[in-house]
Amino acid sequence: MNILLVAYYFPPINSAGSQRPVQMAHWLRRCGHAVSVLTHGYDEGKATSTEIIRIHDPAYVRAHRGARFWRWLFWRGLAEMQNSLGHYASIFSPWRREVLARAEEIRRVSRPELIIATYPPLEGLEIGIKLSRRWRIPLVSDFRDGLMFQPIEEKRIRAHSCIRRKYEKIEAASTATSTRITVVTPVLQKYFREAYPGCNCEIVYNGYDPQERLNLPAIFFPPGFFHIVHTGRLALSDSAADMRPFLAALRQTALDAPQHPIRLHLVGEHSQRERAWMGELLKKGIVTIHPLMDRRQSLAFQKSADLLLVLTRPGVRSGIPLKLFEYLQAGKPILAVSDDLEVRRIIEESGRGWCESPLDEKALESFLLRISTVPSLSHSLNPDPQAIEAYSWERQMRRLNGMLPPPPVSP
Repeated sequence: MNILLVAYYFPPINSAGSQRPVQMAHWLRRCGHAVSVLTHGYDEGKATSTEIIRIHDPAYVRAHRGARFWRWLFWRGLAEMQNSLGHYASIFSPWRREVLARAEEIRRVSRPELIIATYPPLEGLEIGIKLSRRWRIPLVSDFRDGLMFQPIEEKRIRAHSCIRRKYEKIEAASTATSTRITVVTPVLQKYFREAYPGCNCEIVYNGYDPQERLNLPAIFFPPGFFHIVHTGRLALSDSAADMRPFLAALRQTALDAPQHPIRLHLVGEHSQRERAWMGELLKKGIVTIHPLMDRRQSLAFQKSADLLLVLTRPGVRSGIPLKLFEYLQAGKPILAVSDDLEVRRIIEESGRGWCESPLDEKALESFLLRISTVPSLSHSLNPDPQAIEAYSWERQMRRLNGMLPPPPVSP
């Protein structure tokens, strides 16, 4: 079957959000489908490749450096002005218009029999809905995050009623148009089934790729320390994420057990506010912020850690951090500072680590003391290979393949 996969977040964008569509394209091709990825391009050109169709993004959403910064700033300011006047717009609106203007060219190249549209951004869903209706072919809408349920753009929705109306409209149109809705967590599935009775919504988790861990570069940490590693962003991905309780516990542990020093390695981008929270710990060398790295370097840091760290915002969330699935494959103990029930379930069923409340500094301090001073604690884990393998990208994407509508019957 010919599949058109609408995914703005796709390489060269190297983010957690790009991993899911990359794996979709790879494994659906392995399952025998011809997949054309409809994504962004930063240079003008024609949609001539059948595997990757790049449509020019006039706003340069991810490449706003140098002279391009002013073009990006123009589109950003224009979107804000339109929202203030009560008309929905976003930094992705110019790309959406370019895609729809070249729809027939895209159709000639991909000859789609099915469309899979991923969110975020909203415009990916909107493109999928419009093309599905125009071409009268099935649509599968894939939600990596909630749209109206615990939205990642909560501030924008609160600030402008036109954005809320647009999001409500697209969510309703997506469920009405799609033959299948796929989501990444049970709590998001529950929302869709309750908000849209009869909605055909199923879970396809994110995952890990064991092949990515082959021949990783070596990372050498200074001896004599217990090394904790966190990869990826925190507040820059989720503004409600708060690492202060963990940092407070780390600070107290350093005072209580100086003979068993801990070192926290943060690999990736962090906000100025987060850096301010770490000020004292950074000066003392207890925390080290490593610059943004390519995926292989990030995975190498995970492989070299004594303990891998996951932090989520307090309260129920609609998403499980992709890094949790990567950590499962890393072969190292995991500490999830989270009260998310799904995160806890995955940690406990896989036998890979422990969960502690993000609001309980005393419990965190107690755990850090034990994990850094009692080596047998890590050795007491009993990982379940089958439970871990269930979250491989291959298993999850083959599950997705089984949910796709059958190909059209030739006359």
